[in-house]
Amino acid sequence: MKTGFSISAFQYEELNKNSDWYAWLTDDVNILSRKVLGELPDKNFYLSKYSILHDIARNLNSSVWRLNVSWGRIMKDKDSISNEAISEYKALLKDLKDKGFEVIMCLNHFDLPLWIHDPIVARDSLLTQGNLGWYSENTIREFVNFAKIVRDNFSEYVDMWCTFNEPNILINFSYLSGIFPPGISSRQAYKKALINLIRAHQEVYREFKGEKVGIIYNFPDIQGSEEVKKQNLEFLNNINFDWIGVNYYTRIVVKDGVPIPGYGMFCQGEKSNDGHTVSDYGWEVYPEGLTNVLREVKKFEKPILITENGIADALDRIRPYFILSHLQAIKESKVNVEAYLYWSLIDNFEWNFGYEMKFGLYTLDLKPRPSAIIFKELPNLL
Repeated sequence: MKTGFSISAFQYEELNKNSDWYAWLTDDVNILSRKVLGELPDKNFYLSKYSILHDIARNLNSSVWRLNVSWGRIMKDKDSISNEAISEYKALLKDLKDKGFEVIMCLNHFDLPLWIHDPIVARDSLLTQGNLGWYSENTIREFVNFAKIVRDNFSEYVDMWCTFNEPNILINFSYLSGIFPPGISSRQAYKKALINLIRAHQEVYREFKGEKVGIIYNFPDIQGSEEVKKQNLEFLNNINFDWIGVNYYTRIVVKDGVPIPGYGMFCQGEKSNDGHTVSDYGWEVYPEGLTNVLREVKKFEKPILITENGIADALDRIRPYFILSHLQAIKESKVNVEAYLYWSLIDNFEWNFGYEMKFGLYTLDLKPRPSAIIFKELPNLL
């Protein structure tokens, strides 16, 4: 099993103002309501220091790198392509290939250019005005066009493709729970956006025929409700894909259709209701859930990669155990997993939570945490 890292453009690259997330993070209503911390990703430096980060990753014996390129950087507006951004990404991708990485290119990791989605106008108009993102059918056509631009410019550097990162989380958080832009809570809006995302995936899948096109999905270990488990797979059961990326962090324990506090990602304090350790994020460390998830995912009969697994742990007190216990969970599943990608190499910008949550094996000033030593030894333990 190969090892590596996953990143995303908005969370790693220098500040991009042509993003719906920039508008979301700078909105006064969101800041005053504490929906966001008011931080911006202005400490990020991937585009200027990618070679250093790739070297660090290689020195940790990793050989797989999953990323996306920014739609908002490549296309400042609907009708123009930035040659500067294309050249910058080509240099970055060439560096990865020159250093021996297998490259997984994700076409979208949550954020959209403002000309596709203005979340504040969309929210304030209740989805009746402005650029409406995945609520609009027009976004399907624009996404397919962007996908072709990415393929035509970068395919020589890409080993595997995926359309979306965690579409189930994206649609739920954006249109049901209202955590992500545009902050809407509407079952009707959720259904419409879900259909549009499914159509967008399917059209890219057809357009990329002959390539290895997958999907990266969030799989909590859902316990207590087969119906909630079924709902979580709604997107996945309506698409074609050649491989599947499993993002696993913890479980969800459900009663009467509602998550029970004190378990999974709904914990407070240092222990869950079952006495398991809890991360800085309030997420229960529950490695056996990965065993359960992998056995379920095996039923799709597609190649499987762990594309995200990680923990917010500023003091690095839990991470060593977290990594080793999840590797053991993979072994116990007896499921063939082609790669294990940790989230993430360095501390990153964690959406609404800014830089508060520390997921990195390295700090932002590139100092290693002790768990980096353990990660480096993983190839000898697999």
